[in-house]
Parts: sequence; C-alpha cells; structure tokens
Amino acid sequence: MPEGLYFMNDIHAVGSKAAALGRPTTGRWKNRLGLFLALVIGVAVGRYVLHDQAEGQLAQFKAQFEQAVTQGQTDLSAAQAKADLLSGQLAVEKSTRTGLEATLQKTQDDLARARDQLAFYDQLLPVGPKGTISVRAFEVRLQGATLRYRVLLMRNTSGDAPFRGQMQFMATGVLRGKPVQIRLEPAQADAAHASAGKSAAEGEFALKFDEFARSQGLLALPDGFVPETVTLSILEGKTLRASSSAKVAPAD
Repeated sequence: MPEGLYFMNDIHAVGSKAAALGRPTTGRWKNRLGLFLALVIGVAVGRYVLHDQAEGQLAQFKAQFEQAVTQGQTDLSAAQAKADLLSGQLAVEKSTRTGLEATLQKTQDDLARARDQLAFYDQLLPVGPKGTISVRAFEVRLQGATLRYRVLLMRNTSGDAPFRGQMQFMATGVLRGKPVQIRLEPAQADAAHASAGKSAAEGEFALKFDEFARSQGLLALPDGFVPETVTLSILEGKTLRASSSAKVAPAD
C-alpha cells in the first residue's frame, strides 16, 4: 500500500477517536448548564415568593400598628376627658369648700360677738329669781316708714321647759296733731303663719326659748303717725312677764 494511503487512514482514525472523546464532554457541560440555570431560576422564584410574603406580612403588621395607634389615641382622649371632668369637679368642690369655710368662720365670729354682747348685757342688769323673764336690751330706730327694733331677752332657769309667749309693741306719739297710743304690727306678714290661720303678729312676735332670745325686725307705722316711745311687753298667755320702754331713735 502506498504511504499516502497509510497517512490518510491515520488521520481519519485520529479524527474519529477525537470525535468519540468530544461527545461525552459536551453532554456533561450541557447538564451542568441546565442545573445552573435551574438553580438560578429557583433562586429568583424563591426570592420573588419570599418578597411577596414579606410585603404581605409588612402590610398586615402596618395595619395592626395603625389600629393599635388609633385605639391608643381614642383611649388617651377618653382618659383626658375624664381627667378634665374630675379636675372641674375638684375645682367646684374646692370653691364650695372655701365658701363653706368662709361662711362657717363668719358664723363663728358672729356667735362670738353675740356672746360678748350677752356677757356685757348680763353685767348691766342683775338676774331676777328663777324663771324670771327680763328684757336685757331693747332699742327702736326709724327706718323709712317703719321702725326697726332689736330685743335681747333672758330667763333665769335651769332645766325647765322652754318659755313660750308673745311680744307686744305699743307706741305713743302724735297722729294728726293729737297724742295717741297705737299697737304696732309687723311690717311684713309671715306667709307661713298666715296660711296656718294665724295673724302676722302671732307669727312674727312668737317667742320660744330656754335661757336667752334675740329678736329683730320691722314695725309698720300708720300714715301720718309720729312715734316718740315704744313699750315692749312680754306676755305668757295674757299674763305680763316683762316690759321695757325705749325712745325712738332717728334714722341713721
């Protein structure tokens, strides 16, 4: 066989062997490339799914947070309104307490002055026998078309029943140029006593006390009457228990 033919046969054999060796190598690379592409696609799909789940959870958490904030604001507003209400009530109670304390202090001061006056009057006149009614102070003063009177009564007693009686005022003066004596009535009728069928004088001038009584009020004056003196009588039923007279003082 010629040498040229041997050389061609050798080349053909080498090419066939190389082709046989190249086919398995190309298949492995294709498999590896497929696996890589599948892995990349899987990772991408996984990231997309996880991203959607994360966004859903974030939206749910945001909604829950906003709901909690809204509820918290509502509770805070309710608590603030309740606090404002309690603060207002506390201010009213404090103002009321301050007013009551001031009234109590004034009442105590008035009571102390009354006790001082009573002690002073008690030193002026001696107290009579047990059960005796005495007029410790009596004054009348003009006030417009009326007379203002003030009376302090005392009773020397210990453990007896309260004294019950009436005051009666008789005025002497001038009416139409003539001296007269007139029984004076209260300037204002007591509606409660009037509705009970009692006269104004019976209601206004009624007395009930144990050891001392203080009374003041207004006496009506008839038109044209000029009072000069007023006599106070303390009656128990129809019995005269005490009396006192006072000159009418001019208006302040």
